[in-house]
Amino acid sequence: MASQSSEVEETGFTYEIRDDGIVVYHLTDLRRDSVDQFIDVSHNFDVQAFEEGRHSRCMLDISKLKFPTPYAAKRIQQNSEATPDGLLESYAVVTPTSAIYTFARTILNHLPNAQAQSIRLFHDEASAIEWLQARLEQLGP
Repeated sequence: MASQSSEVEETGFTYEIRDDGIVVYHLTDLRRDSVDQFIDVSHNFDVQAFEEGRHSRCMLDISKLKFPTPYAAKRIQQNSEATPDGLLESYAVVTPTSAIYTFARTILNHLPNAQAQSIRLFHDEASAIEWLQARLEQLGP
């Protein structure tokens, strides 16, 4: 399935780049080091996509998380604000637990409307990937 994979040091964060170009982030805990690595890596991929003029398609799997943390909320909000203006982005978030879903929905409610429209919440990976493929057809590479 994935053409590239990386475990970033030994934290609760890993990512992979699928053959179809979708970057899949896995966040299994919200310790500061895990959150910081996720933010750094995802920001770098966003900047790279923006500079190359391509559609950034990502999936964040947070299905293993049990509860949100204020630090994670703050860092995710900061990362959203640092996203390059004009980046064509489709961001699927897999979050099956109600506490984490509420956490993600709260963050989305604080984003500018244009940015929030490119992010969708899902309860399973298959639906998230299907939406990302549809976004590719709709918006292009």
